Amino acid sequence: MKRLVEKLGKTDFRRIGKILLRSFMAILLAYGISFLLILIVSDEPANAIHWFIVGPFTSGSEFSVIFKNAMPLIFAGIASALIIRCGQFNMFTEGAFYMGGLVAAVVAIYSGLGGFFSIAAALIAAGVASGIVGYLPAKLKAKYEVNEFVSSIMLNYIVLWVGVWLISNVIIDVTSGDNATQLIPDSSRLVTLFADSDLTIGLPIAFLFVLLVHFFMYRTKWGFALRIVGDNRKFARTSGINDRKSIVLSQVLGVIIAGIGGGVEILSNYRRFRWKTLPGYGFDGFMVSIMARNKPLLVPFAAIFIGYLRAGADLMAFNTDVTSEMVQVIQGLIIIFVAAEAFFSQNPLKNILMKFKEKRLAKEVMQHE
Repeated sequence: MKRLVEKLGKTDFRRIGKILLRSFMAILLAYGISFLLILIVSDEPANAIHWFIVGPFTSGSEFSVIFKNAMPLIFAGIASALIIRCGQFNMFTEGAFYMGGLVAAVVAIYSGLGGFFSIAAALIAAGVASGIVGYLPAKLKAKYEVNEFVSSIMLNYIVLWVGVWLISNVIIDVTSGDNATQLIPDSSRLVTLFADSDLTIGLPIAFLFVLLVHFFMYRTKWGFALRIVGDNRKFARTSGINDRKSIVLSQVLGVIIAGIGGGVEILSNYRRFRWKTLPGYGFDGFMVSIMARNKPLLVPFAAIFIGYLRAGADLMAFNTDVTSEMVQVIQGLIIIFVAAEAFFSQNPLKNILMKFKEKRLAKEVMQHE
C-alpha cells in the first residue's frame, strides 16, 4: 500500500499538479481579457466584477449554487472523457441527458415503488435506455466507419422530438398548464444534503462515478485497451487489441453515464419533466473534459469552476447592467487558452536548442556523405 501511494505521488499527482498550474495560468489570462470586456460594456464595472468574482461566496445558499451547477457537468464531463480518450467524438451524450431525464421521471412516476427502490430503478432505467439507443452510432462507427459525430447529432434530435411528443400527447398532465409529466413523487426524488440548500445526494453520486471511471480507465485491461486505441488505433490493432470493441465500449459507457446524469438532474432539481429543448449538458461535457485533459480526477475541478463561473454570471446579470451572455464569451476564452496546452507546456529555450542540434546533426550527416 505504501509503495502504491509513493508511486501515485510521483506520477499521477505530479502530473495533475502541472496540469492544474497551466490551467490556472490560462484562467488568469481569460479573466484578464474578460475584465477588459466588462470595462467596455458596463457603466459600473467595479460592481459587476465584484458580483462576478465574490457574489457566489456572499451566502451559503449562493455558494451551494456552485455545486448545484457543477453536478450535471461532472456527469457530462466524465462521460465525454471516456469517449474522447478513445479518440471518438460521440455527441449523443446530449441526447442521453435528455433521454435519461425523461425515462427516470416516467419510472419514478409510474413504477409505484417509492423510496430507494424507485430512485434506483429510475436511474438504472435511465442508463440502460440511453445505452441501448447510444449503441447505434457507436456500432455504426466501429463496423462501417460512419462518422459518429454526424450520426449522434442526428440521433439527438430524434430523441428530443420523440420526447416532446410524449410529454405533449401521451404522458402529459393536462392539469399542469404546460406540456409536462405528472408530479414526481417526493419519495422518488433525491434528498437534499443540507436544509438551506438545493444540493442533493446526486453530488456524492457524481463523485462516485468519477472514482469508478478513473479506476476503469487506469486499473482495468478494458480501460488500458481503450486508451491505447485512442492514442493509436493502428498500433492497437496490430498489438492484438480489438479496436472495434473498445470504440463501442467507450461510447456506450459514456452515454450510459450521461443518461444517469440526466436522471439525477431531474430527480434532484425538477418537480416534473418539462424539457422541450436539449439541456446543453452534453455539449458542456466536452468543454469540461477538454479543460480536464480527459482525466476523470480533474473533471470535478473543471466542473466546479464552470459552476462558479455561471453562478457569478447570473448574480452579475441580476445585480448589474452586464448580461449573463458574457459568460459564454468567458467560457470560449478559457477553452481557447486551456486547450492550447502546447502554448503553456513547451519550453521555448529547449525548442531553440533542439533546432540547433538538429541543424548540426544534419550538417554532420551531409559532410560524411
